Amino acid sequence: MMRQFKTRYKLALTLFILCCLPLSVLAQRKQKNDTIHRKENINAAEYMIPKRRAADKFTSKTGVEHLFISAGAGMTRLFDMGSGYAGHGPKASLYVGNWITPVIGIRGGMDYSMWKGNTATNLVGASADYLINLSAFAARYNPKRVFELVAVMGISYQATMKSGMETVHSYGLHGGMQGKFNVSPAFNLFIEPQLGIYPDRVDNHFSWRRYDLIASAMIGFTYKPSGTSESSLLRNGFASISAGTGNTGNMLVNTEFAVGKWFGKSHINGIRISAGSSTAFLDSNDSEVKRDFNVNLCADYLCNLTTLLADRKSRIFDLLFVGGIGSFFPGEDASTPIVVNGRIGLQGQMRLSEHMGVWAEPRINIFKDKSYRTDLQQPVRGTIGVMIGTSYKF
Repeated sequence: MMRQFKTRYKLALTLFILCCLPLSVLAQRKQKNDTIHRKENINAAEYMIPKRRAADKFTSKTGVEHLFISAGAGMTRLFDMGSGYAGHGPKASLYVGNWITPVIGIRGGMDYSMWKGNTATNLVGASADYLINLSAFAARYNPKRVFELVAVMGISYQATMKSGMETVHSYGLHGGMQGKFNVSPAFNLFIEPQLGIYPDRVDNHFSWRRYDLIASAMIGFTYKPSGTSESSLLRNGFASISAGTGNTGNMLVNTEFAVGKWFGKSHINGIRISAGSSTAFLDSNDSEVKRDFNVNLCADYLCNLTTLLADRKSRIFDLLFVGGIGSFFPGEDASTPIVVNGRIGLQGQMRLSEHMGVWAEPRINIFKDKSYRTDLQQPVRGTIGVMIGTSYKF
């Protein structure tokens, strides 16, 4: 009996093994086929090429949230490309632009230049620029970054005006690099060298090379309206615009834009930085009036005499002392491209509201006579004038 049971047990075990063996073989084949299929579907590019990071975007974006306004002044130079004519002189510019993304921006602007060569040449221009924030592109966007590098490229238009010659209209290409220092959410300071190429005759002279090169270097500031509410630097700050006249023996017409700040709770002491222009109408032997255009930059110390003497803030009228130093780029008769000057004056300001005011400022500018014109023999020379303007307090 026992022997029959063992025989039947061995037979059953043998039949079970024979039944399971095909299933095991099929499972191994299926696993092998799945492995081959997965290997055939592998995309090597996923392992060799890293995925591109998503482009930086502003967290919030309205129509003018990243709008900016820039103003600058500096020097420009026309290179002699075979025409026998070269020139250099002051340049002033004004731009309005917008950052579309943290990396990409656009701007448009106008500028005025004056070349002092064989004959004085005046140029009025316009430009449209494409901006690339290289710092944000290379190291991601950081709104608290102090220094940023921006590439500039665009198209330009220039109207060249020279006495006794027909106005020449030219179109060209330019490129440059802007280094900007973000001093607050609302303001930055910048320096911007540029190089432009134009078809021949932008200088009103023919050249065998068939093109002209113009280089420039500008310094200036940029104002971002959206940063005003965030900026502690703008507390007790102000901006002003003015126009006026003066006299050095010849009539002057002056314009000026300035920003400044009052310090302390009493607002007795302050500073002001300004950029402006001055046009002198010079005497000439012929009947034609000769004009001399200058660009100037100045820094002033301000003292509120009303608050200082009365120990309180005037609600309607303030009398300010103004004194400072600056530089301007004189006309074609000057013996040097830059003249350092000092100035002093008084400003009477009438308050119209909490933020707005109007003012008048008589002032005296003093500079070395010979640094302006070599034919002048007096040790110093002065201009007397008055500016009338309006100011806005942040």
